[in-house]
Amino acid sequence: MEFQFNKLDVREEEIFAELHHYLLRKNNRYLTNDEIVEKTGVAPQLLYKWAKQGKFKATIFPNIGAPCERCGTLTRTRICHHCATNLTQTLEKEARDKEWFEQIQAKRKHTYHRK
Repeated sequence: MEFQFNKLDVREEEIFAELHHYLLRKNNRYLTNDEIVEKTGVAPQLLYKWAKQGKFKATIFPNIGAPCERCGTLTRTRICHHCATNLTQTLEKEARDKEWFEQIQAKRKHTYHRK
C-alpha cells in the first residue's frame, strides 16, 4: 500500500519543527502568539491550529494559545473556562425546564376539562 502525503501537510510539519526548535531556546519560551508571528513570520492561523491540536505543552510554552471558539479570548482549549461554564449552566437549565414541562403535561392528562 502506498501512502499519498499532502505536500502542504509535509510543509506545515517542517515549519512546525523549525518553529518548535526556535521556541525551545530559553529566551523564546515565554513569547506570546503576537511576538512569535512578528519574529518568525509564521501565519497566526497555523499557530492557532497547532495550539488547538495541543502541540505546544503549557508547561514549556505558557503564553501560546488559540482563540476561544465562542468569545475569542486566548485559551489552551477550544472553549475557554468561562464559556464552558456558561454552556454547562445553560444546558442544565434546559434540562430542568424540560423536566418541569413534562411534569406539567403529565398532570394535565388526568385533569378533566368541562366544555
